Amino acid sequence: MNGQQMIEHLSFLLQISNGKVNADYFVSDEKSARRKPFLNTAGELQVGFKAPMLSEEPNKVKFANVGEAMNDLFNQIDDFYTHFKTATSENHPFFGELDYEYWQKFHVKHFTHHFKQFGLV
Repeated sequence: MNGQQMIEHLSFLLQISNGKVNADYFVSDEKSARRKPFLNTAGELQVGFKAPMLSEEPNKVKFANVGEAMNDLFNQIDDFYTHFKTATSENHPFFGELDYEYWQKFHVKHFTHHFKQFGLV
């Protein structure tokens, strides 16, 4: 994945958390209960971790350039904060139902994972 694809990938996960994309993947309560505590740790997402909903190949870019992709990313972040003023949870395709705090923890781990991948942190 190139830099713009990474930015658009982060935007996509934000769209799940802000209610714009329905992640209707079923995660059993048992799996969610086993997986969710990881979000409370300092542990990082494993290199090579792949959510079951993602294709093997990176998605084609949606936007004409990185600047447009960044603008969308910032909009999705704003929409995340706005969405959770009224929403109580959204389904994550790997961790199951997450509230605002757990989504924040996930996004920090997810952003850090990709920022390290590109040598940004």
